[in-house]
Amino acid sequence: MDNIMITTFSIAVPFLLSAVLGWLFIPRVLILSHRRRLYDIPDDRKMHDRPVPRLGGITFLPILLICVCLTIGGWVMFGIPYMTNYLNIMIIRFCLLFVGMMMLFLVGVVDDLIGVTYKAKFMVQIACALLFPLSGMWIHDLSGLFWVHEISAWVGIPLTVFVVVYVINAINLIDGIDGLAAGICAISLMTLGSAAAVMSQYFFLIFAFGMLGILVPFWIYNVFGNVQKSHKIFMGDTGSLTLGYLVSFLLVYMASESGVTFHSEILIIGLSTVLLPMFDIVRVVIARMKNHRNPFLPDKNHIHHKLLRTGLCARWVMAVLVMVSLVIVLMTMVGVKLGLGATWIFLIDLGIWLAFDYTANYFIHKNHRKKYE
Repeated sequence: MDNIMITTFSIAVPFLLSAVLGWLFIPRVLILSHRRRLYDIPDDRKMHDRPVPRLGGITFLPILLICVCLTIGGWVMFGIPYMTNYLNIMIIRFCLLFVGMMMLFLVGVVDDLIGVTYKAKFMVQIACALLFPLSGMWIHDLSGLFWVHEISAWVGIPLTVFVVVYVINAINLIDGIDGLAAGICAISLMTLGSAAAVMSQYFFLIFAFGMLGILVPFWIYNVFGNVQKSHKIFMGDTGSLTLGYLVSFLLVYMASESGVTFHSEILIIGLSTVLLPMFDIVRVVIARMKNHRNPFLPDKNHIHHKLLRTGLCARWVMAVLVMVSLVIVLMTMVGVKLGLGATWIFLIDLGIWLAFDYTANYFIHKNHRKKYE
């Protein structure tokens, strides 16, 4: 069987299977949530004004496990070559991935049901991030980002842990409006999955497109679900932590293979898919520290909160932010194609973000003036 057929199999099977399972299980989770009254209760920080089930994320990990195992089982049954000499290290890495995902999954479930302190969540996130270097995966080359190339393990391993925890929290904190976290993660999974397809990284494809398939039915229920008809659901911390960990795994995995299996510029391409929420965290933390507030305590200063103050409705805010994220990814790819170098590409992406943030501030002030005229 040629590479095109194997690649197609590795994309189509997990994507379709996870999408179908998502359509089957998410309505059942909705029914359970309503029967047990497992709701996300509205407060001053939240966008919704009625209780909404928040356990959509509990479907992510089980469905992904089913898809991965069935797809690999299909490889074996149909005699598809799957690089036996490469299989051992991949099994170790993916087993540790599922250990970390399960730990975050359980923390997310507890947080969604009764709450978990941010300190406890950070400790678990750090423990899960350490599993990557344990399997031999860490960022060893910045590929020219900030004009730095190869770095030692003493720098690379702590940097890897920092990046993993950063990405997890970036996805978790951007999940404040319908469809936003799922939309940004879908762009990330599609981009990283496409890069893996070009390099025939079949294991990578199964995970990227398996999770992407789950997001399709969830996104529809999350964005278009009717609260009055009990069809709306949130992913909760269970979903956002699981998603963030998987995206960070794929990013670190690609970066650890930079210049070997993947393009040497893969680090900046991968980072570009989550730069919008990562930049937003920096802006929010700086603002909180300026106001002498705890940088870890929540507020209503995230980018989606800002766009709501411009007068846009929640659905338009989601669409605008997903489009901005997509623009950053596309500009990064153009920069890579033109050979601009990782540092200049990063600065261009930062410039796009700053211009967008400045524009948002302008329209906030304009909307504020209009209200008092």
